[in-house]
Amino acid sequence: MKKEHKVLIICGILCLMFIFVIGYAAFQSQLTINGTSNISSNWSIKITDVTSQAVVGGASNESEPIVSDTAVTFKTNLTSPGDSMTYTITVANEGDLDAVLDSIETTDASNPAITFTVDGISENDVLLKQTETTFTVTVTYNPDVTSQPENTVSSLTVKLNYMQNK
Repeated sequence: MKKEHKVLIICGILCLMFIFVIGYAAFQSQLTINGTSNISSNWSIKITDVTSQAVVGGASNESEPIVSDTAVTFKTNLTSPGDSMTYTITVANEGDLDAVLDSIETTDASNPAITFTVDGISENDVLLKQTETTFTVTVTYNPDVTSQPENTVSSLTVKLNYMQNK
């Protein structure tokens, strides 16, 4: 190989390395992004009204229902088998995000002679922003009971667990 070819190859390799160094330096710069973001959404699901209605037999409120945002506790006095009381509950989405009912929890702190039904609302029901829905809870003294239980006052809590609708 001639000396001139060797010099040209060495110069070509040096030029190629110089181009790589310049290219690497050009792409090695640091990218900085500055900015701010605010979330201004409002989550507000609340039970806004509870009314007692459809009283059957000698049923009555032992005390007024106790409401706390998405839970309501009823204390109903039932005197005879077949007695019942129905409550109408209003739930409002006062926020600006749509919600979906994830689950309904009911807890009974009394006896098995008293039954409860929740109607008009189901898991996965959507509650759109700035709307409301109503449902009913019926407390019944089981008409098939053959002996009088010691305690005829029922205590029921219904808790609605909402989450953001996707």
